[in-house]
Amino acid sequence: MGILWVHRYTSTVHIEIPMPVPPAFTRTAAWLALAAMTLLPACAANRFGPIDRITIDSEPQGAQVLVADKPVGVTPLAVVLDDVFPMHWTARTDKDTEGFAFYRRLDTLTIKKEGCDPYTAQVDSTDLARDIKINLKCDPNYKPPVAVEPANPAPVQRSTADNLEQRLQQLESLKQKGLITNDEYRVQRQRILGGI
Repeated sequence: MGILWVHRYTSTVHIEIPMPVPPAFTRTAAWLALAAMTLLPACAANRFGPIDRITIDSEPQGAQVLVADKPVGVTPLAVVLDDVFPMHWTARTDKDTEGFAFYRRLDTLTIKKEGCDPYTAQVDSTDLARDIKINLKCDPNYKPPVAVEPANPAPVQRSTADNLEQRLQQLESLKQKGLITNDEYRVQRQRILGGI
């Protein structure tokens, strides 16, 4: 009896399973065994193929989502895993039982909202294989700060005397240059002085 090595690659692990092969084991049976090993995990997750999108949600909604301390959006949030949680080589963590280096998704997820305790956890490929819903612990007596509109600062007013003096000097300059007549000068002077 020989041994058939079936190789199964997942996003985090490479499994080699020795299988005894009876003499009558056909090539078709080998393909069926390989197909079963490939499809059964997908059936268990009720999905076929790799997962490329998940939804991150919170109760209450409207919380800020940070991945590796970088803001990525507000809950509920649909994310493309390759954009937000890219695959990379990581060292062993407390969750791992064997091995020392893994190619997987591994980052810190933080969800925070004013008036609630922030949620922070290290998530890996296993956690990211399904949608994430977090119930935040919020203070029931929390009142968001009321936005106070800034008071319109009073426009800076130059002293009226300075303004009048400048306008009268400008008017006098126009008269001396011959750009306005004496009648126009008197009319404009009266308007300027009438605004006091």
